[in-house]
Amino acid sequence: MKGDTLYLQKHDQHSSHAQISQTIRRLAAVSRLETCTVLDVGCAAGFLRAFLPAPQYRLVGIEGSPELAERAAQVYDTVHVADLNQPLVLPLEAPQAIVLGDILEHLPDPETVLTQLLQQFTKPGTPVIISLPNVAHLYVRLSLLLGRFDYGDRGILDRTHLRFFTLKTAKLLCANCNIRVQSVSVTPIPLPLIHPAFAEGGLLYPLHWVNYVLASAFKGLLGYQFILRGVYEP
Repeated sequence: MKGDTLYLQKHDQHSSHAQISQTIRRLAAVSRLETCTVLDVGCAAGFLRAFLPAPQYRLVGIEGSPELAERAAQVYDTVHVADLNQPLVLPLEAPQAIVLGDILEHLPDPETVLTQLLQQFTKPGTPVIISLPNVAHLYVRLSLLLGRFDYGDRGILDRTHLRFFTLKTAKLLCANCNIRVQSVSVTPIPLPLIHPAFAEGGLLYPLHWVNYVLASAFKGLLGYQFILRGVYEP
């Protein structure tokens, strides 16, 4: 669903891709599943496969961009091309977990879409993992003080974002969709995407680690993205 071809694979251990995958691995371990089926809504080019290998993880994607869906189909078990803003008629079995990573902010009515997805394709008790950008990040706050709200090609103010979330409104979205939030973590500013020296093993990695620690301590102020983990309880 992320039609922007600039959307990138995030290999950093503190990234949303890595944290979402870690949560799914824990769920599979606790449930002792031989095969864990994950519904990845807005799967882009199928980035979760790098963290969740087959055959232990069966990855099913929904993607609005035919170009990205074609790429995802090369690594996912099944990929459906569909517009989330339209009623979905898809032959999907209830997954063991549903992921909505970096997708709801691209929709004009994320609450309605999320509610319909959960009602149609999941069952009560299904784990739900959502990542959303934090519009109240310090960088955006300072920019507003200077009278600036400039869109870019990616990031919190990605020009394709239609909705914006703070920690409070992200939790409210989940509550309105009958998701009981169990935990919230954050990603830091993705410094390794800015320069490889910030990547693990790089000269500046300690600064990125401090970046993560501070973002985790001050989620609403320094969190780049929120990752909400919960359970669907209609």
